[in-house]
Formats: sequence, C-alpha cells, structure tokens
Amino acid sequence: MTLTSAFVQFCEELTDVFPQRRTVRRATNLMLSGLLCVGRKWVTRLLSVQGREQEDWSADYKLFSRSKWKAWKLYQPVVRESLKYFGDGPIVLAGDETRTPRGGRRVKRSRWTRDPMSPPFHVNFIKGIRWVQFSALLPLHAIAEVSARGIPVSFEPVDQPAKPRRNAPAEQWAEYRRAKKQNNMCVQTLDQLRTLRFMYDQAGASHQLIVAGLDGGFCNRTIFQSELDRIALLARARKDARLCRPANDPQRPRKVYSDETFTPEQIRKDDSIAWRRTTVWFGGANRTVKYKELTDIRWQRGAKRKALRLFVVAPTPYRLSPGMPRYYRQPSYLLVTDHTLSAETLLQCYFDRWQIEVNNREEKQHFGVADAQVCNDDSVDRLPAFMVAGYSFLLLAALKAFGPVRTQDYLQPPKWQRGQRQRPSCLDLLAKLREEAQTDPQTWENLDFQPDLRRILLRAA
Repeated sequence: MTLTSAFVQFCEELTDVFPQRRTVRRATNLMLSGLLCVGRKWVTRLLSVQGREQEDWSADYKLFSRSKWKAWKLYQPVVRESLKYFGDGPIVLAGDETRTPRGGRRVKRSRWTRDPMSPPFHVNFIKGIRWVQFSALLPLHAIAEVSARGIPVSFEPVDQPAKPRRNAPAEQWAEYRRAKKQNNMCVQTLDQLRTLRFMYDQAGASHQLIVAGLDGGFCNRTIFQSELDRIALLARARKDARLCRPANDPQRPRKVYSDETFTPEQIRKDDSIAWRRTTVWFGGANRTVKYKELTDIRWQRGAKRKALRLFVVAPTPYRLSPGMPRYYRQPSYLLVTDHTLSAETLLQCYFDRWQIEVNNREEKQHFGVADAQVCNDDSVDRLPAFMVAGYSFLLLAALKAFGPVRTQDYLQPPKWQRGQRQRPSCLDLLAKLREEAQTDPQTWENLDFQPDLRRILLRAA
C-alpha cells in the first residue's frame, strides 16, 4: 500500500458528506492538490496543480459556498480510524484555541483580538478568526518508541459578535453583552465536545469514556459547571485557585463547603503530603515524574458542588540534546472531573496534549489554513476545516501504510538528523506523497488529473 492509495481510501468514505458522487471526486482532487501545492494554498493554485488554469473555476469555489454539507462530517472517517488505536481504553482528546489572520471588511467572521505572539511587555492586536480545535491523541508510545500523534477531529470557528462603536446606544451594548455570553469560546467548545461524543457513539464507542485535555483558558465555571455525558475534563489550573474540602459537618448537614481553603501552590509546598512517582512518555523517552494528588475536593467559584481531583506535578527539567535549553521547568496544577482513571493515564494525557500545539503549527506552516482568499461566509468557515481534514487524512494514511516509526520508505534525512528522527515529520509525509506522484503514476489513473511536479514548481516560482 502506498501513501497516496491509503489517502484516497479515506477520501472515498466522504460519500455520506457530499450530496453527489462527482462532488466527492472534486473534493478528493482539491485535497490532493492542497498537499501537492507548493507555496500559498489558494484555490486558484490548487487548480493549477491539476492543470486547469484555462478552465472554469466557479464549480470549485461553489463547493465551499453553495454545496450543502457540514464541516464536522468531514472528520467521521478520522473518528472511526482513531478508535483502532485506543482499544477498549478511554478516548483521549486535546483541545485548544488558535487564531488565523484574516483581514478585509467583507469577512464578517474576522475580529480584532489580542495577538498571542506579542511580547508580555507590549500587547499587540491581530485581525483574524478564532478557532477551537480538538485532536485525538493516538498513544503510539504503547506500540512503538515514538511520541503520541495528534489527529485533528474537529475544527470550528468561534462566532464572536461584532463590538458596537463607543457612542452606540445602550440597547446595542446590552445586546452585544448578551450575545457575547451566548457565543463565547467556552460555550462553543462544549458544543464541539457534545458533537464529538455523538460522533464516537455513532462509530460504536458509546461504552468508552472521552478524556478532554484542555489548556488553562478553559479552566473556568462555564466549562466545569456544565453537564457532559461520558466526558471527563482535565484542565490546567491556576496556582492561586481557591479550593476546599466538603464540609461533612453533622451539626450543619446543609453546609456544603469547608471553611478552610487552600491553593494548589500551598499543596506543592506542604511537606506533610508525600510526593508520588510515575512514568510517562515525553520528549522521546520514558521519564519519571513526581506528583501529588488530592481527591474529593471542591472549587466553589468554578465547579460548585462537583467533586474534583487535584494533581500537582513537580517540574522535571530535561534536555533533548546537550546544547539545547532545558524544558519543563515550571510546576503544573491539574483539575480533573473523573475519579475512576489512574493517575498514570491522566498524567500521560496531559503530557501528550502538546501534540495539538504541533498540529496548530503544521496546519499554518505547511497546509495553509490561513491562506485561502475567500469572502463568502460559508467558504470562510468550510475551507480551513477542509484543509485540516486533509491534514488528518494524511497522518492516518501514513500510519496505515508504513506504521508509526520512520522507515526506509521515506526520503533519507540529512546527515545531521540521522539517528534522531524516530517518527516521520509532516514534511516527510509531504515529500513522500510528492515522490509517489512522480514515480508511481498508476495510483493516479483512477483520479481526474496527473500531477506534474516540474510544472507545479514553475507555477509556484
């Protein structure tokens, strides 16, 4: 099996997403063109990859603006394939928000927000679109000596309301504040989690628990006070969060919270609570991590009466090579809503969560999520999700064709990187796909175009 044939197999499962068979073929061609394209991933450049510079381009744009399909259904093949790696254990997901720059007054989704790349001493602003992404963290370290792989299973925009002008009437400001509460990032994150629960139920995993690892921006009352069916939350908490024990006062049976409060930082400094040790896979090796655990605690301002678990993870500095800086120098504080999973499973989920940051970087640098120049409201939402789905198909196709380890099927790495790459990178997968387009033309006979790498490079130049 080649990488291209495995990719096409996932694209053939999109028959339930698009209304017609010819639309499925058009979507498959555009996905493959997005992977073969060099440079900016504009729709016109994708057509140039197919050799259609002199043909009508309107049908390809209408695929995203007029065709009736849902973006979340693109990830149904990804959900079904990811279950093969989780077995009967919990389904581990990672969630995060990201921003893509997008200017223009005709793009209604674009808003001015804080630039996360700005320095801490000078906050900058960026006009763009906020997205919430969830990735399935495949535990590849359980079957090979490689890190987990994040596979995107959801990519949805955050519908932020437009802020009225400063001298707008009070009614407009009241309507803005109401819409801001109903359409904020956390509310839409909960909708995505419920949709993912439905998708995994449809795939036959109704008996498996979903563990969602979230960043500190999701550790708030909106997330933790919500009722989620068969979904456990694991979020990084502030070190000064005010926690307490349940009251359990027989003289005052209606009292819920204890008067004595504490913070995660106080638990870390408390010598009366012993440190425990466990082993997690991180940074290319098994590492011993020290942690403290408290069960049956309450977060009055955040989770109300919901029982939580607190993990205090001690910093474990390490270097990937002698000349590199030390990583992981700060302690971490985690709040968990589940009381059945082991500490080793939850801590491994937290350490594997870094893979979604890798997904965000690769989607922007190599797959052009923010490159599309479309103005239609539906196209603005669908085209980036379409590109991310192609990224997911490529990662799963590589696992299906060659396995989790970097084999001799890929191009030989540079001399200074030999012996260090245990897992194929995203660029390795793209290079392999382009090599097959040149050396294996039989795979492309059933498709609508035959790629010519020389012409693709000339067009990009």
